[in-house]
Amino acid sequence: MEIKTGRIYDFMSIRKYWIAFSILSSIVALILLWKPGPRFGIDFLGGTELTVQFSAPVTTDAVRHALEQMGNERPEVVPTQNANEYILRVEKTSAMAPAERDAIKRRVEEDLRAHPEKGSLGEFRLSPGGDHLVVQINGGNLDARGVATLLKDARANVRGDAAVQVGGAEERRWQVPLVGIGDQIFARLVGPRDQGGVGVEGRLNASVWVSPKAGRELRDAAIKAVLYSIVFIMIFVAFRFDLRFAPGGILALTHDALVTLGFFVITRKEVTISTVAAILTVVGYSMNDTIIVYDRIRENLARKKNARMLDVINLSVSEMLSRTILTSVTVVLSISAFIVIGTGVIADFAWAVVIGVIAGTYSSIYVAAPVTEWIDSRFFHPGGVASAPHASEALTAPAEPPAEPASEGGEAASKDA
Repeated sequence: MEIKTGRIYDFMSIRKYWIAFSILSSIVALILLWKPGPRFGIDFLGGTELTVQFSAPVTTDAVRHALEQMGNERPEVVPTQNANEYILRVEKTSAMAPAERDAIKRRVEEDLRAHPEKGSLGEFRLSPGGDHLVVQINGGNLDARGVATLLKDARANVRGDAAVQVGGAEERRWQVPLVGIGDQIFARLVGPRDQGGVGVEGRLNASVWVSPKAGRELRDAAIKAVLYSIVFIMIFVAFRFDLRFAPGGILALTHDALVTLGFFVITRKEVTISTVAAILTVVGYSMNDTIIVYDRIRENLARKKNARMLDVINLSVSEMLSRTILTSVTVVLSISAFIVIGTGVIADFAWAVVIGVIAGTYSSIYVAAPVTEWIDSRFFHPGGVASAPHASEALTAPAEPPAEPASEGGEAASKDA
């Protein structure tokens, strides 16, 4: 399918208005990223993920409502392919507060002072996920069960009857498993409805957590991934075309990423790893669209040597308009289905791609191309010395055929006359 118009549209005549709009939207997006800032998800802030399978059908809304009743702000509830199984994500990572940890440590020290034969307390720390305590008992006669009992007597919510020794035997360092936040959430979730549960029995198939430190490292790695992709794309464009084209392409990619992130801040959608994947997808799509326009500009520059860059851009964009519209509409329509029927992360991913594709289609025409024209007129052909006085006519007016040389007979006849 192709949309044939046969017309050359003067896109660049209104470029100043669109450039101003692009600058304004980018500035607004930067301000929004600074304040109030993006709403990061569990991937970047840390949190707990549970895989729960219920013994009877339970609606997604019922599970989400139960989690909210426990004090979890905007929990994620994602159904899996298994029957009555859900993946739950909450921001909490530890069931033990720092004050509770210090109180347990104080009771353990008091117990050991009252019973010197048990030994003395060395290291005592809570894991970042709050699922176990690491305790070092110097000397004494405590074994694995004795260490677990010691912590139980100090009112720690110990899982099982024995600790696990870590390191060498001479270190006497023990890992004491605790009933973590995942277990507590699951216990309340399958509880009676009058107590905030769903009233259906179930099974906890998995429970994992992401610490805030790991979340920060993941966030930094995601930012680096986007920046590295933009830098390497700039290098590719510089070698594939020339230096006139690279800055416009990079500004267009940056513009698209900022607009997409600004949309997420305005709508208060969570920024997760899936959002980063969507932004990288947008960057790739936008760059592909921009390179297609750039390639046509380069071809027309070679064919229309006396034409101004502005006229070549108008011609090239007009020629690629059919392809650009059809491709963008197809992508948006197909992705929009996930917005309608998708939930949670899938719908947010679809929103990011749709906004990014729209911004990328627009930026290929009114960000990348005008910047390329400005660089060409400012640094490569200052003052328009490379432009013919009526260069725009060279795009459509056919060249005049060369005059035929007169024959020798004709010259003789003219002389006889």
